[in-house]
Amino acid sequence: MWAIPVMVIIGFTIGYFFNIPFNLAGSKYLALGFLALLDSISYGLVRDLSGQKGNNGPILIRLIIGLVLGGFIIFFGEKSQTDLYLVALFPLAVGFALNMYKFLPK
Repeated sequence: MWAIPVMVIIGFTIGYFFNIPFNLAGSKYLALGFLALLDSISYGLVRDLSGQKGNNGPILIRLIIGLVLGGFIIFFGEKSQTDLYLVALFPLAVGFALNMYKFLPK
């Protein structure tokens, strides 16, 4: 669970000190990255609260697969001149919503 927040902090620190503008990455890919991070962090919190501590592998695998597949779908959509942006973000948004649903009082 600790790996993803550490990676986010390292990324923001590198971006701050090296003054890397966000417009170098496309806005669609940036949105994909933020949504994938939100999904992975919420999944890690759900795993942590359910007692499945000590194994960050599934969280990192979920993050990497979400980024790779979403990035491929967006890239393929841009090359074929078809807007597949929302198709790439939908599974991550649903995963985030389902993870947040588990926090609701029952």
